[in-house]
Amino acid sequence: MNHRLPCKSLGSLLIIVLSLTGCTELTYQRMNDPSRDVWQKPQGVVGKLSIAPGSRVADLGSGGGYFTWHLSKAVGSRGTVYAVDIEESAINMIFKEMVARGTPNVRPVRAEPHDPKLPEPVDLVFSCNVYHDMNNRIDYFRSLASSLRPGGRVAILDYHPRGFLSGMFGHRTAKEEVRREMEAAGYRLLDDYDVVDSQHFQIFAKADR
Repeated sequence: MNHRLPCKSLGSLLIIVLSLTGCTELTYQRMNDPSRDVWQKPQGVVGKLSIAPGSRVADLGSGGGYFTWHLSKAVGSRGTVYAVDIEESAINMIFKEMVARGTPNVRPVRAEPHDPKLPEPVDLVFSCNVYHDMNNRIDYFRSLASSLRPGGRVAILDYHPRGFLSGMFGHRTAKEEVRREMEAAGYRLLDDYDVVDSQHFQIFAKADR
């Protein structure tokens, strides 16, 4: 989830401290700091998604919208990005940024932990730093399949289980575990990328029946 970023440095540790103390708006602002681009490589990540102009994309666990705005550029004026989050503070920040940036193709969606509440099927569900925070993941993604258009995909970017603080706070999921659970939910692996050193990046589609 974009608003729950694991530690990589003292700056990342600050994010966790702010999250635990309830300073969510400050957390989102820190996560949207352009300095994150150095290691997160958002342009490289979005480039691998091969998003066609006019696509419908869900940014699942959008947080303060770090990836939302990159996805917004990719879908273009005829597309739509649904910024999906369960936290009201995240949705409020997305609204503010929409006005400031002038991005009418972004639509905030207040979700439930078990339901993304998408108003229409989408071509792509993208998630960054959210998979490790989800409960009942197999059931969740099995249900999510009904929100995918024909040929729709699910992209999951999450942390490798490396580092003391990453393990201590549970902010990681092994790539093999993600793949095993997604297959159990009815998906097949399409692509496996190494764009970000600290994260694995896999793209799935519904398995052929």
